Amino acid sequence: MITTLLKHEWLATRSLLGSIGAVAVLLIAAGTALTATGWPGISLVGMLMVMAPLAALVPATQIALAVHYWQSSYSRTGYFTQSLPLSGVTIYLAKLAWALLVSLVAALATAGLLMAAWPVLAGQLGGERNPFSLIQQMWDAGTAVTSTPVLIAGILLFVGLILIWPIQYFFAASVGSETPLNRLGLGGPVVVFLGLYLASQVLIFLGMVALPWGLTMVDGQLGIESWSVFAEIAAGSGSRDDIMPVGFVPMLLLIGAVCLLRTVHSWRRKISLV
Repeated sequence: MITTLLKHEWLATRSLLGSIGAVAVLLIAAGTALTATGWPGISLVGMLMVMAPLAALVPATQIALAVHYWQSSYSRTGYFTQSLPLSGVTIYLAKLAWALLVSLVAALATAGLLMAAWPVLAGQLGGERNPFSLIQQMWDAGTAVTSTPVLIAGILLFVGLILIWPIQYFFAASVGSETPLNRLGLGGPVVVFLGLYLASQVLIFLGMVALPWGLTMVDGQLGIESWSVFAEIAAGSGSRDDIMPVGFVPMLLLIGAVCLLRTVHSWRRKISLV
């Protein structure tokens, strides 16, 4: 059944996703051509045209799927979706799985497009033109300061942080469509997402207070040092920029888990389309 639902999501969103991808490819191709001219001003505009769609491809895809999720579950075709002879949780998990899969594909597409444009960009930046050589250099630099398992864990954590966003978007769409917020239409999910964002900032701050450590270089190796958010605030412009606090990570994972469970509860108990 999940496979059937995933096929339906593909059929329902392929035109939307194709349009987003086509726009990104066209902008990157045009930007690369302008960058290749090497003309002052023109090449800078070209580099911006390349970097903007690369930065926006994943979030634009995720937001587009979140809007589709809201429309197909609670708005235009919500009644049809809710009337399917399937549990709401199954429908939700299929939609979420599709969003996560597309997010991964969009991230890979972003990496591929960057690699395709990189020889031209590197020519302007004075860097290594071969993207594969650059990746190898970056990998070697990473394994020189930490172990391979830690480096892989860091990559997986980065991917996980990308996948948290659809969970939060779907949470906002579902909770924002519950009574009485559903009377606001699309405004309900927007209000919930803004509230979630503010609450997340508070929780992340508390997480950094509760776990006062950060990643930094220690004797040429990546290590952990004591780090105080209050000391950094007091230091002002003299705060350290060579350390990354780790307290935000468990909080983000906790927020994602809570959003997932609360959305499941919404599909089970709170659905209302009136």
